[in-house]
Parts: sequence; structure tokens; C-alpha cells
Amino acid sequence: PRSLLPFVVCGSRAVDNLCKCGYSKSQHIEGMQVNNSEKWNYRKHTKELPTDAFGDIQFENLGKRGKYIRLSCDTDSEMLYDLMTEHWHLKTPNLVISVTGGAKNFALKPRMRKIFSRLIYIAQSKGAWIFTGGTHYGLMKYIGEVVRDNTISRSSEENVVAIGIAAWGMISNRGSLIRSSDTEGYSSAHYIMDDIKRDPLYCLDNNHTHLLLVDDGTHGHPTVEAKLRTQLEKYISERVIPDSNYGGKIPIVCFTQGGGKETLKAINVAIKSKIPCIVVEGSGQIADVIASLVEAEGTLASSSVKERLLRYLPHTISRLTEEETESWIRWIKEILENPHLLTVIKIEEAGDEIVSNAISFALYKAFSTNEQDKDNWNGQLKLLLEWNQLDLASDEIFTNDRHWESADLQDVMFLALIKDRPKFVRLFLENGLNLRKFLSNEVLTELFANNFSSLVFKNLQIAKNSYNDAFLTFVWRMVEDFRRGIKKEDKNSKDDTEIRLLDESSITRHPLQALFIWSVLQNKKELSKVIWEQTRGCTLAALGASKLLKSLAKVKNDINAAGESEELANEYETRAVELFSDCYSSDEDLAEQLLTYSCEAWGGSNCLELAVEAKDQQFIAQPGVQNFLSKQWYGEISRDTKNWKILLCLFLFPLIGCGFISFRKKPVEKSKKLLLYYASFFTSPFVVFSWNVIFYIIFLLLFAYVLLMDFQREPTMLELILYVLVFILLCDEVRQVGNASNQNGLLRSSNESSWYSGRVIFCLDYIIFTLRLIHIFTVSRNLGPKIIMLQRMLIDVFFFLFLFGVWMVAFGVARQGILRKNEHRWEWIFRSVIYEPYLAMFGQYPDDIDGTTYSFDRCTFSGNESKPLCVELDADNHPRFPEWITIPLVCIYMLSTNILLVNLLVAMFGYTVGTVQENNDQVWKFQRYFLVQEYGSRLTIPFPFVIFAYIYMVMKKCFKCCCRKETKESSVCCSKNEDNETLAWEAVMKENYLVKINSKANDSSEEYVCLFLSALLLFF
Repeated sequence: PRSLLPFVVCGSRAVDNLCKCGYSKSQHIEGMQVNNSEKWNYRKHTKELPTDAFGDIQFENLGKRGKYIRLSCDTDSEMLYDLMTEHWHLKTPNLVISVTGGAKNFALKPRMRKIFSRLIYIAQSKGAWIFTGGTHYGLMKYIGEVVRDNTISRSSEENVVAIGIAAWGMISNRGSLIRSSDTEGYSSAHYIMDDIKRDPLYCLDNNHTHLLLVDDGTHGHPTVEAKLRTQLEKYISERVIPDSNYGGKIPIVCFTQGGGKETLKAINVAIKSKIPCIVVEGSGQIADVIASLVEAEGTLASSSVKERLLRYLPHTISRLTEEETESWIRWIKEILENPHLLTVIKIEEAGDEIVSNAISFALYKAFSTNEQDKDNWNGQLKLLLEWNQLDLASDEIFTNDRHWESADLQDVMFLALIKDRPKFVRLFLENGLNLRKFLSNEVLTELFANNFSSLVFKNLQIAKNSYNDAFLTFVWRMVEDFRRGIKKEDKNSKDDTEIRLLDESSITRHPLQALFIWSVLQNKKELSKVIWEQTRGCTLAALGASKLLKSLAKVKNDINAAGESEELANEYETRAVELFSDCYSSDEDLAEQLLTYSCEAWGGSNCLELAVEAKDQQFIAQPGVQNFLSKQWYGEISRDTKNWKILLCLFLFPLIGCGFISFRKKPVEKSKKLLLYYASFFTSPFVVFSWNVIFYIIFLLLFAYVLLMDFQREPTMLELILYVLVFILLCDEVRQVGNASNQNGLLRSSNESSWYSGRVIFCLDYIIFTLRLIHIFTVSRNLGPKIIMLQRMLIDVFFFLFLFGVWMVAFGVARQGILRKNEHRWEWIFRSVIYEPYLAMFGQYPDDIDGTTYSFDRCTFSGNESKPLCVELDADNHPRFPEWITIPLVCIYMLSTNILLVNLLVAMFGYTVGTVQENNDQVWKFQRYFLVQEYGSRLTIPFPFVIFAYIYMVMKKCFKCCCRKETKESSVCCSKNEDNETLAWEAVMKENYLVKINSKANDSSEEYVCLFLSALLLFF
């Protein structure tokens, strides 16, 4: 601070006993000098002392806390900047917004408040500092209120830095900010805001986070802080910041509304310092003067400037001398000599984006016209990218007279990816960026390691562990390796089942797919779509994205985030459906090749596998996929062949070679015709399925015959045949084979009870074997959906039983406790508490709750008989229980269960049936895939002769262990000729598809405009 030296007065003020500095004689440390001609100067009449006012400031009754410091007016800007960043721990600003104008109290217009609200939001989102006058007066008060309204939550409060720079001599109650001499270290000052007090001094604003109180030794002299504020702004704007997107410097912008002389001087100084200014037209006073002159055409004359001054500031100009007026005119002319540093926004056009657009445009004009940076296209692009100004970039930078190399756009491309700017990514791709060359291992590692959400990675790991999914494990491993950095596979790894990425892995060979996965996992909706358009195998990529997003949606705790993932997953499923539909309409054979095309970037999965894992029923149900499944289902047999003909040929083999069955391919050599027909017929999955159904029905008939008519103590021949068939059916399930052996031992036992127990177990097994027929009937178009309904209704029954169990136990325990005393037999407790209340749900009324009809012949008093315990009796040997409780209790119970709960179950069943019925055909087609794949992957040898194939496979496996390991053939996408016909054709179809959907979007927008114009014409 400044300490006052000689007391200097002039004759006119001597009576007031005041010095020219504004303080009284008692506040000076030396004597008095009377001098009418000497001008007071802070350098001569004050001296610097260590500051006595700093620390935290606590505003009384408001709970607001900030930091403050009293400092000299000639404090070095570098020292002040270090104070704020190192001692106050403020982060280096990405932007500085200096707000000026309207130092006097006025009514803030609603549109102006909206503009300031957007200004504070920008400061919060961009990590900016806001400079104001810092007092609770005029514009500064309103800025503080908007800061308060936008920083209610504690999490956001730290992001807004509102720095008030005020004159120490203009602050009321400033004595409370001075520390006592015995205070050491950091302290907290309690400041009282006195808004009612009417004097020339101002209160500090309680909504500013930091306060710089500038002292030059005067009292009641305004604008003392202007010089220090200007120097600080200039220092910050010239400070070199390596990571800055503004030519290596911190951008600063002056924001002006209203104002008078001091505002005009502030704009003039800012323009001379090459700081861009934004002027709000319609806010009044000097802002309107400058805004009107910026838009004026022709040569700027002094008379025109004066005319504007008289129009917008009539009272202020009328009080000025001619010399002062000329100074105002000169300042305005100096400002208008740099129109590229002026940006005007109209208050009546105040919208959500007007402030952001104005700031970005002002910064761009200042940057692009700067002599040092006008050819720095990379810096200009980074600036526009930061503010998401695509139109400016397209119109001003990407012009036809400039050619761009791919390397020139790589830095801004990386920024566009991490800042989620999909339109800029598309712009860079359209102007020559080679995405494959850009996506090096280093770039991908940087994206996954430092620009990947740890929450997403955690959710991915949870999904992998929850579902034990090979594809999710593959993606998780890929992400983990990227986050660790590319590592070589551990050759000594003992876990062969763990998926590892090789040196020449999908990281190197498929960078576009890796980038697409990065964007999809982080739910970058529009960005992922742009990258999807650049990938090869886009149908597979869309289905892979759908699978990933649906899996992550199930483990996300945030309902909104899960909903967004589900929505994006459905969009990619729709894209896959529409694109494949176009492909199938163009060429069926190539489209079917897409279905079986697999890529190691997606864990070696193909389209069908990913669609099924993601439960994309819409994709599986489309005609192209179903036709492909039908071809697989019938094999080489023509799909036009009737099913009854195929079934007839199962029993009459010679019909196969007589042309009774038609095949898709005709053999060239007639000598091999018959052999190929037989081979094609018996290897058809439909034929294999038919054989299995026939022999399975025979097996069930044999099983029923043995149980009902030929179940002896010693196994008969039929029973031994049955064991063999059971062994063949369950040969892959060792545990059940062991159970079958145990049953055989029971049957051979001479113990009657053991023999009977074995028969009971066989009967239960028969139920299970018979219910397996339901799975076979899923092939039926009519029965298949009904079976799915049954499966989903079982889930409804489970939830119903949970609700019913609560009522049942509550009623059963209460009923047993009221009627009987101390029943010790557990089986009868179960009957009374569980079994009988359960039967009551089906209408069986309990008869032991009515004393008039109670019969003691059907109960026991001692508990030694196989009867329920009698009810407790009173002294007259009558049932003790009160009928006025038991009968209403049963009525309420039966009302709740028989009417409410049962009808709830019926309603749940109805909803389930309705849901499945709506997508009846789609659900059946989806389930049909599993049956086709099951029998397509089975051995073509019919049951029960498949046992010989199992023996052959075991022997082959044993011989293979002694042979060297065969090399695995690389997939299509891993081959040297990656640009194969299928992928190239799909890329062409994808471009046609994108053109089609863009045309539809344009047509829809044009139709909407036409309807809107028609409505206007009708209205007028």
C-alpha cells in the first residue's frame, strides 16, 4: 500500500482540512505544506510499504468467501500474475474477458442479462478469467449476480474466476480489511456490505471470487485502478503459453456495454494494445455511439462523430468543454481506425450462440490480421476449432486457392477428435487428410491412454466380467493394451485362453476400426458416425457398435447415459439394416458374403454373430438374412422343394436319384451325379434335423414302453438299448452320464425301496426328455413364437410368486398361530403355513376357521397321528379362536390373492403376449437362427449312429496331439489384398446409402419450409 507523506493542501480546500489526496491531516505521517500550485503526485507524496490487507474475505450474512489483496498502483504485472497463479492457485486462463461500461447504477435490460449469462457460461466452460470493477454497483453488481446464479453448485463454483479490480480509496468499510499488527500468516477479514449508505464510496461485490484493491494513496478518487488493469491485461495477452490455441498466447477480449468517458478510454487503450473489443449495440451511451459509427459508410468526419455523441449522450456532451469534446472525438476516431478489432452484437438478437460467435469472430479477426500470425493457418484453425466455428473455417481458411497436405491437418485433427468436433473432422477429411496415415500407434495410444474415460473403461470391464463375452473381452484387452502402451505378446504366457494382441495386430492393421471403437465406447454420437463412414466393412462395424453400446447400457448406473447408449445402439442397428437391405437388393451373392465376412478388429466375429450377440432382431429378421439362413437350412437342396417330399425321401431313398428332389447345383459329370445327390441330401441341416426328430420320438416311445410295461428288476434288452441311447444323447455331459450309471446300480439292487426310487427317477427323467421337444418345435412359424411367450411368461410367474409368497406366509403364520398352539411337526407346519394357503388361491376354502363346521374327527390332540393338530379349546371345550377375526382374515386373503394377484398375473401375461405378438414374425426369425446354426454345425450323421463319429473324433484328437500345430489361416481383412471385391462393393453401396439418407433429410426440411410458408400465407 501507499503511506501518506507531507500534507499538501490548496487554498480552496484548506477549510475542509483535506489534502489533495482526499485524506485529512490526521491520516498523514508528516507535517503540512500549503501549496496552491504544486500538483499532487503519488510518487512524490507517498511511499510504498508492505501490504497490510490480504487473505480471505468473508462477507457478513451472505456466507460468501473470496480472496483479496491491497496493492500499490505501480505493482509489476508479472509479480501480480504470479500472485494469482502460484499463491492463489488459479489455473492459467484459456481466455480473459474484460468487462467494462455502466459504472453507475441502472436497470439492466432482460436481454442484456441473457447476454451476460451466456458470457459467464462461456467463461465457466472455457476456463476463462473475468475482469470487472469489483464493486457492488452498476454493471459490476449485475455481473456478480449472474456469476452467483451460474455457480450455485459447489462443483461449478471453482470453474468461474471473477476478478474485481477496484480502487482502494473508493471502497467503503475498508478498515475491516486491514490486518491487525499481531496477526501472522493467512487471515480472514469480515466485510460488511452497506448498500443503504449514501456516499461516493462503493461496497465490494460479494459474488466476485478474487479482489485486487489498487492503492495510490488517494481517497475518493475513482479510476485509480485503470492503469494497473490495462497493464495487467496487456501482460497477460503477450504472455507466451506453449499449449495455447491462440498462437501460443492467452487470448483476451474486451466486452463493452453502455458506459461513458472511462469506458471510451478503456476501449481506446485496448485497441491500441491490439486487444479485440465486442460492443453491444442497444445497451446505450458510448457503446451505441461506436456501434453506429462502425456500421456507417464513407469517410468518418468529426461532425458525424459529434452528431452520434449528441444523439446517444446528450446530457454528458452538453456539460463538456470544447477541448474535452475534441478529446472524445479523437479517441473514437483512433478506435475506428482498427475496425478489424471491433465486433458489434445487437441486443435485440441476443440468443444462445450470439456471444460465443461474437467472441470467436473477434478473436479470429484480431489473430488473422496480426502481422505475426496472419499466415499461421494452423493457429487460426485451432482457434476456430476451439470455438466450433465451422462456417468461418470453411469460408475463410479452406478456400479454393489453398492446397492442404495431409500432414498440415494432423494436429488440428487430433484436437477435433478429443474435443468432439464431428463437423470439423468431416471438413478435414474433405480437404485432404488421410485418416489411415494420421492414425499411427502413437496417436491411438494417446487417445486411449489420456483421452479415454476411466468410467467407461470400468464399465467395459464390468460388462466383460458379467457376461463372460469373448467379444467384450477382446475389446477390453485392446483398450487395456492401448492404455498401457503397445506391448509385445508374452511368449511364455501359460494362459492360452486369454486373448492377447500380437505385434502385427488390429492396432496396426485396422486403425480406423480402433478409432471407431474409441468414439463408440465414449458415446460420441456424431463423431462416431463420421468415422463409421470411413471404415471398411461398415456393416460389421455398425453391428459391433450396437453390441458394444447395448452391453455397456446394461451396466451403467446413470439411467440417462444408459438410455443414450441404447438409442445410439438402435441407430447403428438401423444403419446396418438399411445398408444391408440396399446391398441385398443390388447383389444377393455379394450381400451374403458380407454376412460371413469376419475381421480380427472385431474379435474375428462376423455380421451374423455380432447381430445375434447384440440381439439385433431387426437385422436378423430382414429378408436377405432369412434367405441366407434358409440356404444354410436346406443345404444344397433347392428351397422350392416341398418339405413332404424331403420327409418321404428319408424312408424311400431311391427317390433322391430319380429327380423327385431338386438341388441348387447340377453336377457336371453324370457319373458322379447320383453320389453327389445322396451326399447333398443327407448333409442338409434340414435332413439332419428331420432324422433327429424322428429318432427322438422313437426314443421317447421306447422310454415310455419301458417305464409302463417292461420295467423289471434285471435290465431287459430294451432297457439296455435305452441306456445306450441316453448315453449317446448325453455323451457331452459327463455328470449326467454318471447319474445314468447310478440309476443302473439302483435298478440292479434287490432292495425294494431302491428299485422303486430308481423308477421314480426314470419317470422324472422322462419328463425332462419330453420337454426337450419344445425346443424342436421352435422351427415352426406358428409354434415358435408361442414357445417364446411361454418362456417369458415363466419370468412373470417368478415375480408373481415373490409377491404371492409375502401374502401366503403372512396369512399362513397368522392363521396357524391363531388356531393352534405349539405344533412341533415340521411337515404339518408346512402344510398349514404354505400348502393350504397356496391351495386357497385356486379356490379351496379352508374349513378350520369356522367353529360351527369344525370337525374334531379329522384332527389329533396328541400329535401322534397322521392328522393335523386340533385347534386350541377353551374351558367349555369349544374352539377358542375368535371367528370375527379368522373369517374376515380368510376373506381378505382370498380377495387379495384370487382377485387382485391372480388378475395381476393375467395382466402381466397379457402384456407379455402382446409384446411378443407385436413382433411375432421378427422374434421367430431371430430364434430360428439358433436352430439353423445348431444343426448346421452338427455332424451330418443321423442319431443314433453319431456315436461312431464321436469315437472317430476322439481318436483323431489323440493323433493330433502328437502332430505339430497347424498354422491358422488369416481372415479376409488380414490378407495382403485387403481391397477385395466384397469390401470395395460394400463401400460403393455405403456411399449410395449416405447420399440417399442425406437426400431424404433435405427433402424433409424443404417440405417443412413449404408447409410453414403455406401456413403463413393462410394466416395473412
